[in-house]
Amino acid sequence: MRTSMMMLPMLPMTCLALAASTLGACKWTEFDDIQNEAWVNSTEKPNVKSSDYGVAVQRGARSGDGGRLVVLGAGEATYSELVYNAKGESSFPATAVGLKELYGIPNIAPQPVLLADPSTDDISLIVGSDNGVAMLTGAMGTLKLYQLFNQGAPDAGTYMLAPTHSELLPLVAVGENVLGALLPALPTGVTQPICKLVDSATAGFKAQVRALGVVRTGAGTTDDVLVWDAGGKLYKYPSSVFNGCATAEPKGSVDTTFKPDQGAQILAIEGTTRVLLQGHTGDAGFLRVYDAAGNSPVAVGEATMVPKLRTAALLVAGGTTFAVAGIPNAIVSGVTAGQVELFKVATSGATGIDSTPSATLNDAQPENNQTFGRSVAAMPYNGKQVLAVAANNEIFVYFRANLSDGTALYDETRQGR
Repeated sequence: MRTSMMMLPMLPMTCLALAASTLGACKWTEFDDIQNEAWVNSTEKPNVKSSDYGVAVQRGARSGDGGRLVVLGAGEATYSELVYNAKGESSFPATAVGLKELYGIPNIAPQPVLLADPSTDDISLIVGSDNGVAMLTGAMGTLKLYQLFNQGAPDAGTYMLAPTHSELLPLVAVGENVLGALLPALPTGVTQPICKLVDSATAGFKAQVRALGVVRTGAGTTDDVLVWDAGGKLYKYPSSVFNGCATAEPKGSVDTTFKPDQGAQILAIEGTTRVLLQGHTGDAGFLRVYDAAGNSPVAVGEATMVPKLRTAALLVAGGTTFAVAGIPNAIVSGVTAGQVELFKVATSGATGIDSTPSATLNDAQPENNQTFGRSVAAMPYNGKQVLAVAANNEIFVYFRANLSDGTALYDETRQGR
């Protein structure tokens, strides 16, 4: 994948992976749980600051063995990292980064944007703050304020390769405005360029961005930007318009027939010009593949509707790409515990995404309001990708998992087991 993006779903909870050492209500364990031959690790209570909202998990590229996840605390805004060694043992640092003290972010409101740089351990966290939209970049110990925008709450974000730049730069969308593609350090008196998205082919058009994504241009030197609007259209804008633009006209667009709420995603399918769209409106969930090679994206295959879908990630296992669908309010064994479904995604040909899941995962002991699947990630681990799932008070990492037909999704990934 070129980039990995996540927006947290708005879900209530009382304790989470960034839990206080004084927190007694949360039940934390460390175990290997064998359910349908899926080897799962969950995490013991870490000794870091408390929060009352939830967790976000996101992959980070990690050199060598083991793996790493980013964990956010929202009620009292904190940033931390959950590190796994080659044997699958997890550990938190002694303390988390307090975002209020350093950056004026007292809490993380619903729908923050978390981006993972695919080539480094760096992340970008885009959240509302006391002073506007704050964009933080870096990794544990190096997280810093990258840019601050005098705008409302963020609607979407992505990394992009901009013209004349060799490194990835983060974008953030607020309504019809897109910011942040250029000039991380502005000269005195210079205002950050703001791109106002327009579409002269649609009378009265005013964008309400729900998701941002990118596709590499034919020359391979820059990324064109994909925008999924609340009205249901998927636009393709040239990267050049984000280089100090005033207004931006699209190269083309397509009607997706689905009008997404906040929390939508555009996920790049590795090694292709295809992307996977994930969105929901109320209890209706939508997954569909589009090819963005031309000026106007083209739908590939049919849409797959997933009731109560809230988030997604792409996992590559055994040469096959799977869409990992998080359904945190799914009914499991008579309780609203949540589950995760995996759908095969085609990287070529006329088929887009399968209509039925290849695997369904949930906690072996489901609990009411567990919100299993509230966020999902494909974590690079010991040279492979493994599935990570967040619930309301646990993070599950699957070191081995099977498909529904009993064949291996991937075999044991831990070393020395």
